[in-house]
Amino acid sequence: MIEDLGGVTPKLVVSSLNALLLRHEVIAQNIANVSTENYTAQRVSFDEYVANFSLAADSPSSQKILAQEIESINALVADKNALIQSTGEEVEIDKEVIELTETVLKYRALLEANSKRGEIMGMAVRGRGGR
Repeated sequence: MIEDLGGVTPKLVVSSLNALLLRHEVIAQNIANVSTENYTAQRVSFDEYVANFSLAADSPSSQKILAQEIESINALVADKNALIQSTGEEVEIDKEVIELTETVLKYRALLEANSKRGEIMGMAVRGRGGR
């Protein structure tokens, strides 16, 4: 199938983009509640799930396992509450702005990398001459 052309990479990119969007929403919620009494900052923990993928991604035999793991992560992201954890600490606006900046940069980097990947695949389909 054409959707499997790129292996698990596009699926992992989509999962990561969705998780970063969730992180953005949580940071916005933290900022909105900076003055709310007894509100504690929340964080989205997703990076550790993605970090485990780089170890197994080199093996062609692991593609099916990786695809299953991505589906598990997608279920976590869809649930939202499964990835959101309270820090137990008050919201620090400076820390939130730093987290927000990091999140936006990661999101943009993934979009740009995915775009470049699409360009490369397009060149491969058209041939080197761009016909």
